[in-house]
Amino acid sequence: MRIKLLAAMFGIFLVAGTAYAGPVPDGVDTDGDTVDDAFDNCLGVSNSGQEDTDHNGCGDSCTQDIGCDFNGDTTVGGPDFLVLGMNFGMAAGPDCNGDTVTGTPDLLLAGMEFGMTTGPSGITTAQCNPATCLCTPQ
Repeated sequence: MRIKLLAAMFGIFLVAGTAYAGPVPDGVDTDGDTVDDAFDNCLGVSNSGQEDTDHNGCGDSCTQDIGCDFNGDTTVGGPDFLVLGMNFGMAAGPDCNGDTVTGTPDLLLAGMEFGMTTGPSGITTAQCNPATCLCTPQ
């Protein structure tokens, strides 16, 4: 009975316009692509078509091919270099170039990718895959 009453009250508030269940249209559009930030799959680049070929919630314009992100934060940075350093010289360790050995080529590739990231996407984490894209809000 209590749940039905709560559902009915929410419905009344929703109809009255005092409650909402997500982002609302006509919000901020920081990149000027005519897609509000709350619905934009790439906040940093104007992409009015919202192309997302791998359907991960991160627009193609915000997806960079990075191979040296070992801690899963979608950005190549200091923690990734620490992982490489701790495993340097080991076989079957973290590997950027696919040769199955953590070595100098991996450090060089990580250096070239340093600071590269995927995202951010304005789409909520329910629709955005945080393993492959930096999703906001988190």
